[in-house]
Amino acid sequence: MSSRHNSIIKPGFFEIFCGPVKSSKTREIINRIDKLQYVEGSKFQLFNPAVNVRDEEVTSRFGELSFPCAFIDESNPYDILDRLESGVDLVGIDEGQFFGEGIENVVEALLRKDIHVLLAGLDMDFRGEPFGKMPYLLSMADSVVKLTGACEYNSCKNAATRTQRLDNNKPANYDALLIVIDGSANSEYQCRCLEHHVVPGKPKAAKVKSINNIE
Repeated sequence: MSSRHNSIIKPGFFEIFCGPVKSSKTREIINRIDKLQYVEGSKFQLFNPAVNVRDEEVTSRFGELSFPCAFIDESNPYDILDRLESGVDLVGIDEGQFFGEGIENVVEALLRKDIHVLLAGLDMDFRGEPFGKMPYLLSMADSVVKLTGACEYNSCKNAATRTQRLDNNKPANYDALLIVIDGSANSEYQCRCLEHHVVPGKPKAAKVKSINNIE
């Protein structure tokens, strides 16, 4: 049976796994690809933005499984198409939030080739705001799985939907550099619930008028 006619690969289908750090986004892609080892004739490729220099492979945070990937200049996502091998029927893109203008066109081109696309990424940055091209990609997706982690603030452990960056063990200021890789420049990331997500200097949202005050 052709790999294009099984329950794992859906030609021209776009899936996104999103959420904060440590919510198993990458693991979702890896688990799906791991199943392809049992599908005769299937072929996949994995792509990672070059800015994500932590690993030479796409690896789940706990390291159970890993697969080789190609690193792409995040400012030129079209290189994904240039490096696409013949016969590929599934493409995995990790850390999708880092890719710049054009990633949406690349995904559409892959879908038009009847390739199944899996993408993992942060839907919000450390400020709690939409991250890069992710909002556009989310609107394109055929399936979106929003994942949560466990809040790392003290012993909270409530469902975490936000990414907290700590610079020198303190919450990063709103005006701090947007992209800093985990573990570099004395920075680290935690997943936090909304209550414990802190962004000093973030502009306050305009107060919503009470419906009783609307004339």
